[in-house]
Amino acid sequence: MPILGIDDTDSRNEMCTTYLTIEILRSSNLDLIGYPKLVRLNPNIPLKTRGNAAISLRLGRGEGESTVIGKIDGENVRSYPRYRREKMDIDVMSIIERFSPKDEDTNPALMIAEDSNNENFYWEAVREFVDYRKVLEKAKGDFSSMNGQIGIVGANAAISWPRNNPTYELIAYLDRKDWTGKHFVDDESSMFIERTFKDTFDSFDFKNKYNAIRPTTKTPVLFGIRGIDPYRLIEYEGHVKSERYSSSIIYETNQATDDHLVERSIADSMLYNSSIIRGFVDSGPEWGRGGILSFGIEMKGEKMKAVAMEPTKEFRLLLAKLRKGDEVRVYGGITKVGTINVEKIEVVSLSEVKEIRPPLCPNCKTRMESAGRNSGFRCRKCGARSNKGDVKVERRDLTPGFYEVPVIARRHLARPLKLGIVK
Repeated sequence: MPILGIDDTDSRNEMCTTYLTIEILRSSNLDLIGYPKLVRLNPNIPLKTRGNAAISLRLGRGEGESTVIGKIDGENVRSYPRYRREKMDIDVMSIIERFSPKDEDTNPALMIAEDSNNENFYWEAVREFVDYRKVLEKAKGDFSSMNGQIGIVGANAAISWPRNNPTYELIAYLDRKDWTGKHFVDDESSMFIERTFKDTFDSFDFKNKYNAIRPTTKTPVLFGIRGIDPYRLIEYEGHVKSERYSSSIIYETNQATDDHLVERSIADSMLYNSSIIRGFVDSGPEWGRGGILSFGIEMKGEKMKAVAMEPTKEFRLLLAKLRKGDEVRVYGGITKVGTINVEKIEVVSLSEVKEIRPPLCPNCKTRMESAGRNSGFRCRKCGARSNKGDVKVERRDLTPGFYEVPVIARRHLARPLKLGIVK
């Protein structure tokens, strides 16, 4: 059976592309083969919708031992490891048209391919700015769209994802009549999951009192639990106290993989790239308007500005401890030419910061003052002179290692340090 790839069916104000999996399964008599896929794309692209997510799924007549991966209207959703071919029994594009926002910036797209396309389509879509016309020229499969063709990029990327080091998310959905308004998801439930289950991540930010499993925007999603073991997520779902919801399903995802990041030189980092930049701190750090913390980095004569915005909260206080000469590797997105927004940093080595101040006068026991450029120091009281000042080495309140933004500021693709660094 072919693979379906779907993208750009939400807007900044409503819907969620992942919800279409529920409506497709409701409408079809075919079985779900493997897990549905949730694929996040380049987070720096200005054309993106909220989470910049695309989905893919394969339908067929399932064979082999099935696994329960969710529920729809009280009935188990089962996933099968194998399938036999059977004719598609639904019009997927009509479902997309029905549920997509009627928004001028939304370009819903459907890609139907016999098999996965070249994985390079995925790597470009998660790391670069992709011209949709080039995808139309090269991708293999049937393509349908509404309101433009930009959605082909994500739809094809979802089909082409090579599934390196995947994570999983169980997403619970509200009935359509309940999509508007505020919704109840107990903070204590989220705290319990964060504290108790070490194979989950980004559930609660204790310092900033932020419940990260509950969306803050208008969406069909009531909550989502992220983890690395799909077989345990349904167990964890039982610990969430919330209002009633009609369905839930587990997605295989590229979240928390750092797939968007690639090591580049400063010269090779272009607008909208996500990059890992190695260099030496050469200016700052400095505080700016709106709580922005910035510092300069330099490598082989090339310079770039690194910034941490106010939503990164206490992470900025860590960056404020950097000093000129410190060697760092900065992980982040290029959203402005010559500037990288920091989402994670490795302090490779620390410089020795010295302060030279006037020495004490041996006669008067008071501190001397400068006698002028290159003229040493002079005591104002007795006139004694000295060519050497007192050298004070700053005691650094920072150690080499990795540091990251708090959960409240974490991008979907950014890998939490608790999961380890991808080599």
